[in-house]
Amino acid sequence: MQFHATFILPLIAGLVLAGSPVAAQTTEPAPTAEQLFDGQVLQRLDLRLHSADWTKLKQNFLENEYYPADLTWNGQTVRNVGIRSRGHGSRSGAKPGLRVDFDRYASNQRFLGLRSLVLDNLTQDSSGIHETISMQLMAKMGIPAPREAHTRLYVNDEYAGLYVIVESVDKGLLARVFGIVNEDTQNDGYLFEFTWVDEWHLDYLGDELRPYKERFDTKTKESKSDEEKYRPIERLIRLINDTREDRLKDTIGSLFDLAGFMRYVATENFLAESDGILGAWGVNNFYLYRLENQSQHVLIAWDADVTFWGPTFPTNDGHNANVLMNKLMRVQEYHDLYYTELRRAMELAAEPVGESTWLDTEIRRQFDLIDAAMREDPFKPYDNGRFDGSRNAMMNYTKNRLAFMRCELERGPRSGCESVVQ
Repeated sequence: MQFHATFILPLIAGLVLAGSPVAAQTTEPAPTAEQLFDGQVLQRLDLRLHSADWTKLKQNFLENEYYPADLTWNGQTVRNVGIRSRGHGSRSGAKPGLRVDFDRYASNQRFLGLRSLVLDNLTQDSSGIHETISMQLMAKMGIPAPREAHTRLYVNDEYAGLYVIVESVDKGLLARVFGIVNEDTQNDGYLFEFTWVDEWHLDYLGDELRPYKERFDTKTKESKSDEEKYRPIERLIRLINDTREDRLKDTIGSLFDLAGFMRYVATENFLAESDGILGAWGVNNFYLYRLENQSQHVLIAWDADVTFWGPTFPTNDGHNANVLMNKLMRVQEYHDLYYTELRRAMELAAEPVGESTWLDTEIRRQFDLIDAAMREDPFKPYDNGRFDGSRNAMMNYTKNRLAFMRCELERGPRSGCESVVQ
């Protein structure tokens, strides 16, 4: 067989080049959501939108009107997303909290696999790290919680302040934290965001569905009937109130994750959360998820801006007011479980990291990360002196909280342990 030189020479050249470093094809791996939520890095997000729309959003910050914008992160731009003001007590016309919906105007559009994200404006947290620290500990405790990372936010090339990027609680998060159950991805159950209406401690609200619908905002299966969505919640609350404490496990254990509830409230207690499940103003700041093809409901962590109330937060705070907690603490199994989970939260916080603890190390790391971005934030509703005060309080939190809790665990709640705090 004969070969022509016109064929052989390009073939040889191609083989040489293919084996040489010059010809080697290398491609950078595609950015991922995991990198976006990497809390070890101070991220940068850029929003571009019509200046008149940004002005309207700030002027009408109490409304939920969407505006089109482009978002850029790490050289990646996603166009024509929808942004709107968000939050409850944190709403601000100067520094709006934002919801970003990638598919608002472009059907099925995703960014890094995400359908949306939240930009927490930190207006209720002068430390800037309550939310991020709390969600880290929640996740370490095995509680479903969103991923979060600090970011500098720029709007039309102007610095808009320090924010926290928060993973939306949606089907993507459900698939990530619950995984596969019985060969089915656990992401298509009934998801509800709790909406605070009034001071409510899980008292029975009657058999009409309206009060449950007011408090539990449907986030999946919106087209289902109210009966399908809310009757199981009404039944759960009725049984919580009507069932003797010694029958709770058998009666509602299949309807509500009681062990998960105890883990959740114990973690919130260590974090001195005054506006959570056992909040001073009733239950607040959580998602409720009814597992796919199951009847059991579980809690998902959300919105922890006002944790770290102080190191002397009582270890039994809110126990008597909340109907379910009051009953469970009279059952030895759950009484013991609560204190087991409380001690586990303490142990995780006190876990040695070099010559320090995990919590102290993380507090210092995050303060170092955000310090300049916080001080330069022109729209935060507090001055740098208050930031410094919050920073000092957080720096002393771990040792004082642990000392106070060990004292109360030894002597009993509300036994004058404030004296051990420095």
